[in-house]
Amino acid sequence: LAITAIARRKKLLTDDILVALADHMWYILDISGSNVTDVGLVKVAAICTNLRAVDI
Repeated sequence: LAITAIARRKKLLTDDILVALADHMWYILDISGSNVTDVGLVKVAAICTNLRAVDI
């Protein structure tokens, strides 16, 4: 999750990067200000079945 936060802050977070880093243990996700699309978010939701909160 830390690598994802760094990528987001540096404006490097995309669908492909988020999907590559996704972990089924995540329960919160902050993708605000990123380049993640609806398609990427759907893919991550399928991987991260424990997600309870997403900040978009």
